[in-house]
Amino acid sequence: MTRTTRHTLLCTVGTSLLDGNLRRLTETTPKRPDNWEVLRHATDERNWPRVAAELLRVPPDARVCGAEINTIEHIRRRKDVDLQRIVFLVSDTEAGRDTGEVLRRYFEAREDLALEAVEVAVIEALQDERPWDFKQHGLRNLVRKMGRYIREYGQDYLAIDATGGYKAQIAIAALVGQALGVPVFYKHERFGSLIDFPPMPVAFDYALLGEHAGLLAALEKGVTLTEAETGPIPLRLRVLLTDVCVDGQTLYELSPIGQIFVESYRARHPKPVTLPSAQDRRPPRFRDDHYPAGFKEFVEKVWRENEWIVSAHSRPYDKQKGIAGIGFNIQPTPEGPELIGTYHRDFGARFRILLAPDATEEQLTHAAVLLNERYGS
Repeated sequence: MTRTTRHTLLCTVGTSLLDGNLRRLTETTPKRPDNWEVLRHATDERNWPRVAAELLRVPPDARVCGAEINTIEHIRRRKDVDLQRIVFLVSDTEAGRDTGEVLRRYFEAREDLALEAVEVAVIEALQDERPWDFKQHGLRNLVRKMGRYIREYGQDYLAIDATGGYKAQIAIAALVGQALGVPVFYKHERFGSLIDFPPMPVAFDYALLGEHAGLLAALEKGVTLTEAETGPIPLRLRVLLTDVCVDGQTLYELSPIGQIFVESYRARHPKPVTLPSAQDRRPPRFRDDHYPAGFKEFVEKVWRENEWIVSAHSRPYDKQKGIAGIGFNIQPTPEGPELIGTYHRDFGARFRILLAPDATEEQLTHAAVLLNERYGS
């Protein structure tokens, strides 16, 4: 069995290179490099080109070079790695940006590596001044950014270095690797070798995504919904959400684990599930009810723009107050799963979307995800 060669490395980044290492250099520092005074002075002066140039004169496995350089030096020697591209994931702080700048300049100047690209990606809200933003938005943004790179370069050609950064950042990066099928490397400063976590057969129940596709799509966009808007939250869905009580009202947001769930679906379905063009298409039908303004036009638009939809028809007019926004979900019924759309303007209405009779549950789930991306609000 041939082993996949990995060429792209996502690297979480801390700030210890500057704050913990270079700014603390003194004449009593153990194993200090010969150019330690120049390094510390350049760091204090924020002369990042000079810092990078001086680091090039120090062996890359020397502790003073920091966790990121040390770990990458070990990773690039592996037989299953042909390092061509590094993406540094830095915190949304001045120290994070500064560290990313030094690392970028350093690795661009490493002629022995001959890298094709070195990139620094700032993770919005990943900072330690506002703990709630860090937990709820920073970590989710980290997952989203990592998911984008994994889809762009391919999970079979990418690895994660989860050595630097906040402890929670490292933990989430490791979870992303496990969930999205990407190997994760870690090196403690006291260890002489790497610890690697190979991908594990993590299995998510994507039927849950189909059943709540509309809600998850809305929350992923950063929307905060009240308990009245979401309706009852099933126990197995709660692990994907974060709830907070504000003025006696429960508000829900997507949690970092929920973001991993959504990104894992995208990573495991990089190509759209085939939705064959429908045969014998029929225009949508509507009951003789009172509908929100624009409802019929919207249903007809969805049917017209997606050739794999056979037809659509309105659903009985009940519980319309519980409908919020536009969304698409899979609804279990005694006859089998059904793809249901919702529409809201002042009040709400529902409609069923009919696919080919032999459509699988996987195709229904993909249809729900696709429609939420195109029309959801």
